Amino acid sequence: MEVSWQMIVSGFMGGCAAELVQWFRMRKELHKGLPDWAKSWLYWTVTIIMAVAGGLLVYLHSIDSNPILAFNIGASAPFILTSLTDQSPKVGPGRSESD
Repeated sequence: MEVSWQMIVSGFMGGCAAELVQWFRMRKELHKGLPDWAKSWLYWTVTIIMAVAGGLLVYLHSIDSNPILAFNIGASAPFILTSLTDQSPKVGPGRSESD
């Protein structure tokens, strides 16, 4: 099954919406000035990469006919990726699993 660009864009927009929710929660505090992290190019780079990951997850899940599901997967991308990395065994630096 081929995934349409519309579904990938829906996933990307879901990732952007997750960031928008964070700003919405802070709206009453913004009159005090932007937080330091909001001025960081690294923060915005990671944010854009995470939104792109939302579109990539839609592609990997082969979502092609449900834009709401695609949007939801995009918004959930940080949680999905975190759960995947949390399943990896913790290995200390300079050690292997067999040590």
